[in-house]
Order: sequence, then C-alpha cells, then structure tokens
Amino acid sequence: MPHHTPLPRAATLAGMLGLTAVLWFALLGYRDLADPDEGRYAEVARTIVASGDWVTMRLNDYEYFAKPPLQFWATAASFRLFGESSGVARLSVAVFGLLGALWVGFVGRALFGAAAGAFAFAVLASSLTYAGLAHILTPNMSVAVFMAFGLGALLIAQSRRDDAAHVRRWMLLGWAALALAVLSKGLMGLVLPAAAVFLYMVWQRDWQLLRHLHFGGGLLVFLAVCGPWFVAVTLANPEFPRIFFLHEHFERYTTDVHRRAQPLWYFVPVLAAGALPWLATLARALARPGFSWRPSQGGGFDAARLLWTYAVFIFVFFSLGSSKLPSYLLPMFPALALLAGRRLAAGQGVRGDAASALLLGLTLVAGAFVAERFATDSFPPEMVVGYRPWILAAGLALLAGGAVAWRLRTGWWAVSSLGLAALLAFQLVGWGYHALDRSRSGAALASAVAPVLGPDTPLYSVGAYDPSVGFYLKRPLRLVVYKVELDFDLDREPRDSIRSIEAFRERWEAEPGQAVALVRTERMDDPELAGMPGRVIYQDPRKTAVARR
Repeated sequence: MPHHTPLPRAATLAGMLGLTAVLWFALLGYRDLADPDEGRYAEVARTIVASGDWVTMRLNDYEYFAKPPLQFWATAASFRLFGESSGVARLSVAVFGLLGALWVGFVGRALFGAAAGAFAFAVLASSLTYAGLAHILTPNMSVAVFMAFGLGALLIAQSRRDDAAHVRRWMLLGWAALALAVLSKGLMGLVLPAAAVFLYMVWQRDWQLLRHLHFGGGLLVFLAVCGPWFVAVTLANPEFPRIFFLHEHFERYTTDVHRRAQPLWYFVPVLAAGALPWLATLARALARPGFSWRPSQGGGFDAARLLWTYAVFIFVFFSLGSSKLPSYLLPMFPALALLAGRRLAAGQGVRGDAASALLLGLTLVAGAFVAERFATDSFPPEMVVGYRPWILAAGLALLAGGAVAWRLRTGWWAVSSLGLAALLAFQLVGWGYHALDRSRSGAALASAVAPVLGPDTPLYSVGAYDPSVGFYLKRPLRLVVYKVELDFDLDREPRDSIRSIEAFRERWEAEPGQAVALVRTERMDDPELAGMPGRVIYQDPRKTAVARR
C-alpha cells in the first residue's frame, strides 16, 4: 500500500499535539468520581496510602482480590505526589491513555511511514471508546496500553529480523510490557496477545517467528516484573490464587456469576459506536486491510496481518464469553488505529467519517432540545436540563469538525480537524456529566454528612455500598445486608457487616451517641425501616442520609 500523503511542518504537528494534550488533561476533576467503578478504584488507592500496605489491596477495609495492583499503585502514587482529589484520581489513567496514543503513532511511523503514524495517533486519540475510557478511573486503559506496548514492540522487533541486537532489545521490552499488562488486569494481558500471535503465525506460516520471540530471556524479564507481587500477595493471603484465578478469570468468562450476560452479537453495535467518528475508516480497515487473505509467499513477516488478527481475535474472544461489558473491546483500538492510519496515509478520504460525525452531531443537538424526555427517577428533569448546554456544545463541535472534514475530503487537515472536533465533543460530554453527579457520586452526600461525623461515629450503609462516599469521607462504611461486590470478603471477614435489618435496627436504637445511616431513597418507605428514629440530613434521587441524633 503506497504512502504518499504529505504532512505539515514539524512545528505545526507539535502545535497540534500540544492542543490535543490541553484538551486531554483539561478539567480532569471537574466531575466527581462516579460509583461504582471510579469510587471503588479511588478508595482502594486511598487505602493503600492510608495503610502503607502496597501488597494486599483493600476496599472498605476488606481484602479485595478482583484486580491486580498496577492501576491502584499508579493512583496511589498520584495521591502521594499531588493529594487526594477526583482529578488526581484520574490523572494516571489519562497519562496512560495519551502515552498509548503516542506509542501507536511511533509504531505506525516505524512500520508504515511518518504519515501513517500521525494518522494512527489522531484516530486513536479521538475514537469514542479510547478517548472516553482514558478519562474514567478503571484498569481498562492501563491493560490496553501495555498490551499495545507489547504488540508494538514485537512488530518493530520482527520488522528487522536480520539485526539480532535490534530483535532482542525490542522483544525484551515487549515481554516487560506484557508483564505490566498482567499486573493491570490479570492473565488477559498475556493470553490474548499470545493467542493472537499464534493464530497469525499459523495463518501466515511465519514459522521463523518462534526463533525470534526470545522466550528464555523474555520469560525471565516477564517473571521479574510481575512475579514478585503475585508471590508476595499469595504468601500474605493463601486464598488469593483461588479467588483471583478461578473466580475472577475462569468463572467470570464462562459463567454469568457477575450478571453481565449479553447476546452473541452484543459487541457489534458496541464496536460501531466506540469507533465513532472513524467508523467508516475502521470498517474499511477490517474489511480490506491491505493484504492478501492467503499467506504471503515465503511466509515472511506481515505486520498488517498480525494487527488484523490481534484485533479480530479480541473481538471474537469476548463475544464468546459469558460476561460482556463495552470496555472489554478497548484493547482492539490501538491495532485498529494502526490499520486505519495506514489506509489514510495511502490517500483514503474521510467523507464517510465526516458523515458519521455530522449524523452524531445532529443527534446530540436534537437530543439537547428534548432533554426532558430522558429524565428518570434517578436523573430528574432539573439534572437532565443542566446537562443540555454540554450536549448541545458537543453536537455543534461535531457538526463543525464534520463539515470541515467533508469539505477537505482527504489529507492531514481533514483528519486533524475531525479528530480535534471529536475529542472536544467527547470531553464536553464528559465534563457536562457533572450535572448528574448527585445521582452517580457520593461527593455531595459526603459533604453533607461530614459535619455530623466524629472520629468514632458509626457510618452505616444499608443494602448498598457507594465506594465514593468512603473515598470522600476518608473512612470505611459499616455494611448492612449487603452482598454484591464483596461476597467473598464478607464471608471471610464478617466482623463489621450486619446481615439483617432487624439486627441493624436493634443496634441503631440501642447504641448511645451519634450515628449516620445511608439508605437508598426508594427504601425510605420500606416497612422494615419505617419509624426508625433520626432525621434526614441529605437526600438526592438515589441516596438518603439519616442522622440518629
């Protein structure tokens, strides 16, 4: 595939990169941490800093073995450096995301030329799934980025097999990156890239790849990077391997233990929406990736074929699983962006992508004017109306960027204008989510409750657990009849949990002094709670706080 699309001067590219970085990191803390995910991961990291224990992760003072520690460590390190806040909690995720996009640009340049690298960066940084998850505190971004580092290092290494030192250097970097991916989210960080590479090797008949993987040194590097924590946490918690490997890996993939079952076709619309505004280009990159469907003559290395195999395998693997969430497809996007960058560098136009942006922009503008129709019990009309200006601004940004890209049709300025407009639009949607904070975050509740809490005041959470409350109040909650996310931990460590409303009421009414109970608002009329002494000190559509005195 020829590469002939010219790029502007280096100073112009640097300016565009600077503008992207400004948009990327702007207003990281403007919206509060949302429950359950952001509150959970921030609270685990806060507990690391408070306890000084960097081996055993804890949530609400219970052992938490659902995820490995790398994202928790990164967030905790940010807290140590910059203090504890919503923006600092998201900082490491945003840094990982931008580094991942820059890395994809570097790999694209090394494999396919400067223009392909620049376009791959622009596509990845402005795709809805990637840009959105780079600003939400979860481990999804770190595992996707380190998998991309591992894949990219392998691609660069195999592109110059005649240089033994070059291959060894890049392959050892790739093994280290995969170890960090495993520390981010478990075995998927190694198993998925390894399976994709194996399938590529069989398809391409690239048997020489086995000789250039540096298994011996690579495995030593891999174990040196990720092995110490797995050994340390197992020595401190002998039950860890059963919970982490059996429950969080095997049972999560093969059963509906987390109640996330979806139909086989679930990820088709998820991928289409997550690719916006680059849906047309990414669809072409998958359907016509630029290589023959038959193995190449001689079975030499084919970077595009490996990228395609990697992306498609991840899609198929998660489609066949019992547990499905939109974020599972994130590791596909770096590979797709590289394939897309290669096509755009060859002169492919972006009018199909511009049309997607125009259609999405019109949808957002129209939706903004009828925002009240989207109100629910959890998101009442006044909240939804507060979101309207942000949705309207996002729609207008997409319309402007789509119109420019449609007019220019092809080339760097068409791609960059559409990419910057899309990134701005997605950030506006994220910033505007602040209007819904009272229904998704415990920050406002924590502010209302804090004045009545002393150091030893009991804080009960009845029938639910919003981890952001613990983060903002910097203390654990006493759980009442709660068994969802913490099943294993409550069974092993039942010391503070109360298993019935009757037992809770007896304690509430018998104990002297102040106490606060957090109750779902819809449960305030529950007969089991009716007549419970106390006064309401905070209420929103989802949560109510009751003070005993």
